[in-house]
Amino acid sequence: MLMRTRSIPFALSLLAVLLFVSTRLFAAPEAHIARIDPRASFTDGAPVLTVVVDLVQSKPVNEVIANCASMRGDALYDCQADALEQPKALYTPFPYPEKNAVFLVTVDGVARPTKFVSKARWGDALRQPDVGTAWLIIVDAAGSMGARLSDAKLLAKAFIDTMGPSDIAYIVAIGDAQVGKSSGWQPAASRANITGFIDSISLYPSNPRNNRPLFNHIKTAVNDGFKSLGNVGTNVKVPLHQALVVLSNGVAGTDALSTGPGAEQLKQILSAGRFPDSNSSLPKTPLPVISVLYPAGGWDEFKENAQQFMQNLANPEFGGFYSIMGMGHGNRAPRIVSAVRDRFNQMNIVKYRVSCIAPNITQTFQLAFNNVKPPIIGDSSFKDVPVGIDPTTWPLDINYQYTIDQAKKNPVTPGGSFRVWGDFCWGGDKQRAEVYFVPADQPLPPSLEGGDIETAKRAQQQLIARKMNGKATQATDTFVEFEAPSSDKILVKSGSGYVTRMVLYDNKAARGSSVDAKNILTLKAETAPFPIMLVGGIAIAVIVIVLLLVILLMGGGKKRQVGTPGGAALPPPVVAGGQQPFGGGPGQPPYGGPGPGQPYGGGGPGQPYGGGGPGQPYGGGGPMPPR
Repeated sequence: MLMRTRSIPFALSLLAVLLFVSTRLFAAPEAHIARIDPRASFTDGAPVLTVVVDLVQSKPVNEVIANCASMRGDALYDCQADALEQPKALYTPFPYPEKNAVFLVTVDGVARPTKFVSKARWGDALRQPDVGTAWLIIVDAAGSMGARLSDAKLLAKAFIDTMGPSDIAYIVAIGDAQVGKSSGWQPAASRANITGFIDSISLYPSNPRNNRPLFNHIKTAVNDGFKSLGNVGTNVKVPLHQALVVLSNGVAGTDALSTGPGAEQLKQILSAGRFPDSNSSLPKTPLPVISVLYPAGGWDEFKENAQQFMQNLANPEFGGFYSIMGMGHGNRAPRIVSAVRDRFNQMNIVKYRVSCIAPNITQTFQLAFNNVKPPIIGDSSFKDVPVGIDPTTWPLDINYQYTIDQAKKNPVTPGGSFRVWGDFCWGGDKQRAEVYFVPADQPLPPSLEGGDIETAKRAQQQLIARKMNGKATQATDTFVEFEAPSSDKILVKSGSGYVTRMVLYDNKAARGSSVDAKNILTLKAETAPFPIMLVGGIAIAVIVIVLLLVILLMGGGKKRQVGTPGGAALPPPVVAGGQQPFGGGPGQPPYGGPGPGQPYGGGGPGQPYGGGGPGQPYGGGGPMPPR
């Protein structure tokens, strides 16, 4: 029983070890968003975000160097360096599963899906604009570095020698007492100047108290460098990626922060991507840390502390790297640079079409993965952070090609109706949809290349001020129907025909479509057709009215009498004084006519029913005979 009881803790301990090892060996790959960049929206004229995603299964440094644990001194450092610098020693890359990836943006408290556009491997896109790295390289020039400074400078120049066309670099030297001189941000075209600056770095005086705030020196250099990145002028273009390289012996003496736990804290700050970390108005750009230790002599306690600080400073899960370079091993610089470059080359450049955004400077994005094996841990750290989007200039999501194709079949005409297709976020509210036509004399910026937000705003305001707007008659989330103004000013001559240029506007979100000449919505147009049906209808109406007037006039000028056949007037009534009944005068037959001797006559004596002579029956002219 005693043996069985004692075996329980041992079994539990063994189980815990197995679970720990299996968890580390089979840890799920993680996706980290390294950058969300909105500049594609200005160059492509569509609401497209560029997202740099690092998707790997990272490996802890301690596991990679575990086989070196029994060694000491230089042999230990060489063993660790060889293990760490092996290809993909600290990570296993995973392809980006775009069909299973869900990139969400939160608008009005609701997470909305976006649309996948394209993906590319970082290493395959290094010649594309903006695909580069901003390298901030810290060279430790403290007196304790001694001859190791030469090895550190060789490694710094090796990074500069491999700069791509969109890379930029910032070199800063640190000493014991403070952060020293810096090169400022320089483009790849100034590679010779950067190399010359590195060569000019020399040792600073040693601190006799053997104490320096290395934690604070690194943090200050990072804040100064990346804070100034937005103010480097027009000669330096900020690339999509950034990295920190720290080349140091890690010696800090008795400084309380420059320890292994202190490095963990600094790593969290650098991985969060805010510089300085208290400034929430800056975009979030997580920073991979490449930490290379140059072991120094001295007390074993200080040496151990220095190694823990430099090792814990690296963040392989975010693309960071750690290695060790012994005295005189500067020839290993190309291998270290290759390992770092290969790590970055595995990143993914993914473009998403983001139709809806929050009407704020800060945005919330989430990256998740469904139905993938092994499961991939997403990234939800981009919460209420600025990413460089001005919501008032974020373009509406118009389906340009489909709208243009439909306009070819049914050209826009002054006074006519037309539709614009897209993915709109106004929930079918036609009161939000507005369209402004650009007259031929209205100048537009040729392009918004480079993200000139103020130019976009001015052009948009000018169009709205001219009031060349149409009326929305119907709106859904997939199309909006407008009625064009009845003015030929909306027509712009193009070859043998016409086009019309227009800008759509969401008056609630204060967002419009592209306003530059390169991307403005341009549709086929025609002059208004001759209104033959309308003219024909008016002509028929006029004829009908004329006929009615003629009939009325004719009927009023010749009224027909009601009476005898032929329209003859009825005889006047018998009046006292000799007028005969039904007669026409003295001696006229009753109902009579004018001629004598006619039956039922009307004039001759002796005629029956005579109406003119005396003594005639039914006569109408003389007195009746006595009875």
